[in-house]
Amino acid sequence: MTTLDDLLRVHGGLTTVHVERWVARGLLRPSGNAGSWTFETIDVARTHLLAELTGDLGLDDETVEMVIDLVDQVHTLRGQLDLIGRAIAEQPAATREAIAAVLARLGDR
Repeated sequence: MTTLDDLLRVHGGLTTVHVERWVARGLLRPSGNAGSWTFETIDVARTHLLAELTGDLGLDDETVEMVIDLVDQVHTLRGQLDLIGRAIAEQPAATREAIAAVLARLGDR
């Protein structure tokens, strides 16, 4: 768990105002109250991305929200694909081979 002070120390250009705005917009989801927020690893990584999108690239809040939404969707899809892959891996060899054949056929279209 990372405190707000730790987060600000790691990201030299960030201020409490940045973090409060991102929390208010739902882009960061810390635990605790505003005076004692703690951030999970995912929020720390997301803070890096938010700082880059707003600072380095100069994107406005609405665009940043759209980018973060798309990143979240990709993350969700990757998790679902991983789950499907593990489910297929647990099937009998004949089933896996049949699925592979269909995927190859569909991929040729």
